[in-house]
Amino acid sequence: MVLSVTPHNTSTKKRGLANGIVYAGGGLGGAVTSFAMDALIKSVGPAWTLRIIGFITLGTGLPAAWLIKERTTIRTAGFIEWSLFRDPRFITLFFAGAIGTFPLFVAPFFLPLYSNSVGLSSSAGAGLVAGFNFSSALGRLACGFASDLIGPVNVLFIALLLSAVSMLAIWPVSTSLTPLVLFVVINGTANGGFFSTMPTVVGSTFGSARVSVAMGMIVTGWVGGYLLGAPIAGYLLDAYGGADSTLSAYHPAMFYAGSLGMGATGLVSLVRLKTSTRFFQKV
Repeated sequence: MVLSVTPHNTSTKKRGLANGIVYAGGGLGGAVTSFAMDALIKSVGPAWTLRIIGFITLGTGLPAAWLIKERTTIRTAGFIEWSLFRDPRFITLFFAGAIGTFPLFVAPFFLPLYSNSVGLSSSAGAGLVAGFNFSSALGRLACGFASDLIGPVNVLFIALLLSAVSMLAIWPVSTSLTPLVLFVVINGTANGGFFSTMPTVVGSTFGSARVSVAMGMIVTGWVGGYLLGAPIAGYLLDAYGGADSTLSAYHPAMFYAGSLGMGATGLVSLVRLKTSTRFFQKV
């Protein structure tokens, strides 16, 4: 994950597009990695696949971390700005992100297993995951561009709503490749939009001078979703029969993810209403 911060002395008119371009790299990398991992697992096995991916991550990540430099001097305000918790919008956005991250990784983790359960090959499963990541990259670009046009809070609301609806209405009835592809495109695009839009929402709502601290505090709230979101879905799958059971065994995990996504959507709508009650207002 990349944390993008727009410098305080630059124009913020294209902040959403800038964040979208930065975050799109993660989606493209994930798409390539999906195909690479499928080929590696077939040739060297899961253990060495993970080792090779780890070495590649070190080989590309360490030089990037070493060479990156700040373009401008950013005011240091500490790790936590407690006064933000007196702002109802910040509290609501904090919990929206904390809840919204639980369902975000359920689909990409479950897609290979689910595709196998509906009779598709492992290559098809890898292709679906790659399609999810590629859609995520496009969603990050598109939502970043849309944030500059109609407002980042509006875009974040739409992205979370699409993510939730796709898991509640499309995925449960996807028993063949065609509806699965539709689900992958919609859910991947919406999930990518969440990551690229959230920094823009924070910057536009709380100001560029506070975006680094505010975004850091909000991302800290994502830890629970990152660590427990997909495992909880896996526990629900096992509790209702496991992957070797019928496709209905997946439904509780799907409804769990979709319901949390809908809850996060509701919280973002509260942020939208606290900012402006005008329906067509750019927020």
